[in-house]
Amino acid sequence: MLDARVLQGQGHTQKEIADILGVTDRTVRNYLSNFPRERKKPNRASKLDPFKADIRSRIETKPNANGEVIYQSIRKMGYTGKRSVLKEFITKVRRETESSAVIRYETEPGFQAQVDWVEFGKQWVDGSFRKLYAFTMVLGYSRLPFVRFTTNMTSATLLACHQDAFQFFGGVPAEILYDNMKTAWIYDGEAWRPNKRLASFAVHYGFTPKRCRVRRPETKGKVERFNQYLEGNFFESLEKTSFTLNELNESVRLWIDSIKGNKISGLTSSRAERHEEEKPYLKPITVAPFDVRDAIPLLVNRESCITWKTNKYSVNPRYMGLEVMFRPDVFGTNAELYAEGTLLRSISLEAEGSMKRVIYPEDREAIRKRWEQDRERQRVFRFPKRRVLEKKVVDVEVRSPATYDQFIPGGSL
Repeated sequence: MLDARVLQGQGHTQKEIADILGVTDRTVRNYLSNFPRERKKPNRASKLDPFKADIRSRIETKPNANGEVIYQSIRKMGYTGKRSVLKEFITKVRRETESSAVIRYETEPGFQAQVDWVEFGKQWVDGSFRKLYAFTMVLGYSRLPFVRFTTNMTSATLLACHQDAFQFFGGVPAEILYDNMKTAWIYDGEAWRPNKRLASFAVHYGFTPKRCRVRRPETKGKVERFNQYLEGNFFESLEKTSFTLNELNESVRLWIDSIKGNKISGLTSSRAERHEEEKPYLKPITVAPFDVRDAIPLLVNRESCITWKTNKYSVNPRYMGLEVMFRPDVFGTNAELYAEGTLLRSISLEAEGSMKRVIYPEDREAIRKRWEQDRERQRVFRFPKRRVLEKKVVDVEVRSPATYDQFIPGGSL
């Protein structure tokens, strides 16, 4: 009766179609009133069916799980089907996992904070064109944010920003949620774990580091939404195009003070009000500060100095040719110098790029004595007073080496 539909499409009436096809009007009417049904596919069991629950569990736990590893695993469990069938099922489960809705929930007071970095590209900062970042931490219950602008995202900077945030909040949350930060997490071949520095830092302050699911940054949606607010409201409103970090950090603190009294969208209270409720549940800071500084080995050169960011600082000459440990403050202008586990001195750092040489008074005399000893050894070794030439004794003029003041000029005391 397919011809009946063709004739209907050409504009013929049911009676005309019946006459053309030689059937009754009722037959044509019944056929045209019923749409063709889809052919039912036979419900056949798949060889993969007994393993689907296990595969689904693996993908939901680890979305980037290797398909070949799963294939070899289920083969040992008795799977005799094809790889292509498994590959099709894994792709389907991954799509379902990635598109599933994220349930937004309210965390208990003091339970969680969320951490992230915001990148602002290259800006004119502290007199040079460099990359600008903002560390952000948001308390889950109160939504109170902390922001610190930096010019790097190193591990030392990350942990130092944590310490500033704890002081700002008045305590430490029970857990902190991160994305896949290279300075915070490592993959040991089986699972993602916090690196040694973050783990030690977390134990020191008594919080649990957590990592959000792979390719699911929305699980830390509170800090993600705040980051958009920071970029679109605070940074876009800045009138200047050149900054200092101190100016930026002071300005963002004032901005946070100005917004924390506003009502939170979807809630009946402000960040400030909810933080007052949350603060008693934060763990008080009762321990000494964790040392987040990097330990940087530096070689003491022949001038008995170390070099840091184009500037030279004197060291006792007994360490010439040896490595000493340099620990600069993350945000300050000071550093400490260690040798053999002992603190040698605290250093007030010169401005980066100023190419200054700082000779400390306690080192000057020791360097002079060491220089004179070396000069004497060179004189005896290189400039003998007399030598025999063609069976005649010839006096040889001994040139005086450079003076000490030429070797080590005044410098900053």
